[in-house]
Amino acid sequence: MTRIHLQSFILLGLLCLYGPVFSAGNVPVPIDSVDFTRIQHKKVRNLIHQQKQYGVSTFNEIYPVCYNTPDSSQYHTYTKSQLIKKDINVVWNNLIHLSPKDEFEGRIVKFGLLYSRRYNNLTYSNESNPGTEEGQILFFNLRVLNGIKNVAVALEVTRMDDDHKTVEYCYVDHGNTKGTQQITLKSTPEGYTEITQLTRYKCKSPLRNHGLYSYFHNRIVKELFNNIKSKSELDTGTLVTK
Repeated sequence: MTRIHLQSFILLGLLCLYGPVFSAGNVPVPIDSVDFTRIQHKKVRNLIHQQKQYGVSTFNEIYPVCYNTPDSSQYHTYTKSQLIKKDINVVWNNLIHLSPKDEFEGRIVKFGLLYSRRYNNLTYSNESNPGTEEGQILFFNLRVLNGIKNVAVALEVTRMDDDHKTVEYCYVDHGNTKGTQQITLKSTPEGYTEITQLTRYKCKSPLRNHGLYSYFHNRIVKELFNNIKSKSELDTGTLVTK
């Protein structure tokens, strides 16, 4: 066998052996590939199915619909702040490294599914996740009215700003809500951290726009703040860097 033929033979063997691994990350994840038996909440399953009804066949075709400044008069504003008695870097570290299941887990919010644009893969609620990154699309179930009604919501992480200690989430297209949720950390003179949630939103339903959204959103943010506060104030370990 000549040297050229030998090289070609070796290359062909490597492609056969590793080709699926090399190419898998580049193949868009189809909506149909979701294992719906691993998603507990029916509303979340329906929201994912609903994407197909709008012609979306793969997860990388799902797009955010963020707050639009030229249409600012159509949006409502919600803001809430809380003090966390811990250094800002400790709080930031816990904010971005909490898994979605731990960060958004309370009586109202239940994490359902995550799609990562960076890794082009899905993560279910019973799987580990390194934390928050740009390009993640998160699907949640909201349990409202003591479980009488459930609502599914999907958000994409559209900004991670380490310098300004800010994370932004935008609602995704084809949902009931458009807008942006922004979480910002600020140091206080005492060396503590003020965490602030600023949300600009507009809903399809006038009833949700003028009362229901702000009421339940306030309870959800309170749960989120308490999760971050508890984790941060108990943190005595070394900071983890990405």
